[in-house]
Amino acid sequence: MNLRNAIVLACAIGLVGCQSRAASVLDIFPGSGLSAGTGRTVCSFDYEQSGSKWTPGLDEEKVFLASLQGDGWRLGVGKGGQIYSLRGPFGESVPPQRIVSPWNDEVWQFVITSEKLVGPVQDYQNANPKLRETTMPLTYFIHQAGIYVQGKGFDGGRVSAPFYSPCLRKRWNAETKTLELVNWMQQARTPCVWKSGILVYTAYRDLGRGIVEVNQVVHNFGAEKLDYLNAPWGGVRPSVFPFTILSNPDGSWQEVAGTWGWDGVPDRDLNKTGGWEAWVQNPKDDDSPALALVFGIGGESPGTGRQFISWGTAGEGKVRDYQVTALQASKTDLQPGDSLSVRWYLVAGEFSKVRKLAAEVSGKAGISRIEFKDSAKQPVWITDGKVVTEGGGAPWIELRAFPVKGAVPVFLLEDKRTGEQIITADPYALAETEPYPNPLPADLAIHDLYNNRVVYKQYLPHIGYENLLGYAYAEKPDEIPAAKIRCPKEIVLDKSAAELWFPQ
Repeated sequence: MNLRNAIVLACAIGLVGCQSRAASVLDIFPGSGLSAGTGRTVCSFDYEQSGSKWTPGLDEEKVFLASLQGDGWRLGVGKGGQIYSLRGPFGESVPPQRIVSPWNDEVWQFVITSEKLVGPVQDYQNANPKLRETTMPLTYFIHQAGIYVQGKGFDGGRVSAPFYSPCLRKRWNAETKTLELVNWMQQARTPCVWKSGILVYTAYRDLGRGIVEVNQVVHNFGAEKLDYLNAPWGGVRPSVFPFTILSNPDGSWQEVAGTWGWDGVPDRDLNKTGGWEAWVQNPKDDDSPALALVFGIGGESPGTGRQFISWGTAGEGKVRDYQVTALQASKTDLQPGDSLSVRWYLVAGEFSKVRKLAAEVSGKAGISRIEFKDSAKQPVWITDGKVVTEGGGAPWIELRAFPVKGAVPVFLLEDKRTGEQIITADPYALAETEPYPNPLPADLAIHDLYNNRVVYKQYLPHIGYENLLGYAYAEKPDEIPAAKIRCPKEIVLDKSAAELWFPQ
């Protein structure tokens, strides 16, 4: 059964949700049909140093959100939902990081962009390299992890500390051995003239035998069509894994190599692989420590474009300790209001075992469009004057749990200067802005697109990103009773949410 059919079946039996019922926004994940492992899995939200060596000057505690440990592996999960550390019998596999982007770039994460918006800017930067930093606020690239810390762009391009994509909800399910998160993804080159309208839900599940299932749902609540994604973007340390292995459709495998740079990157269509890539210390030894990424062989789901795997050693001039890999999908038609389901796997262990297990689960991996047509409701309560989505209290409203057609996300923010709670449909509601003078020449085709723009400073420390409350309708639905959202007097209703409708 391919991923798309699995999603249809899941909806039919209520796993995605086709019944009127109470639910959490984190119940969104379609099932793979694979069972959780039987061994011991430990999840903790209390910081404990991984034991890994990072670039001097970096503080691992600043990125830490959770740790997840299973049979022969340990994940460090960052505040953006990214995998910032992956340890196994080989030691630490995630690269040692760069000061300019600690745990924002050289991590396992989801990345998405618009070729129509980013392409012309990159062409101009390549033709005018001295103006690259000046024009960085024009760059449209959304990272799951968060924003780059340094760069000479507008406003100095610097923030006082890393800002990772806010985690709006998290949950550890010991029964299913799953860590579930939802994050608001960020424009990587911040301050930026573009907003980010992407939510990414991520579930890390221990399947035992060294297999970690990564299940993601990506939702576009923004105004732009997005069409190019990395699902995932990631890689390893060549100092730990000097050999890269790529599977073939006939079950065999081969060593591959290359450089990741502007002059070209080696790649291969997924349907010309066996659905997995691996890194190994010694490919001639079946007992050698290894790690595999399982991405599948592509699918027939419409609107996902060409799917291919790319790889190469990072660094033009000065080579970094970073072997990049990315599952890329071009011409992906992710319109405003659309969602995607993405599933991939990591497998750690001995080389022979990793190859066998990677092939075993490759049929469950892939990218597919997903729609939510159910009436599941997310209850929202008021407890001690605070808005909450679990634990009960005084019932307030029930929102849609999932991004059904016509619905937009409803966020809870806090102004930490006053303690004020804000209900809003715009996560930038408390962000400061600053006018951005257009740096492009008047005769450039894209010049007018950047007139009268501002940059957004959503990373400022007074903004608390507290919760994703659920989804409400932008317009009154015809088929169900609904009412406009109204808040208790101690809670501020932002103008972006004042005209939203919730189901009754």
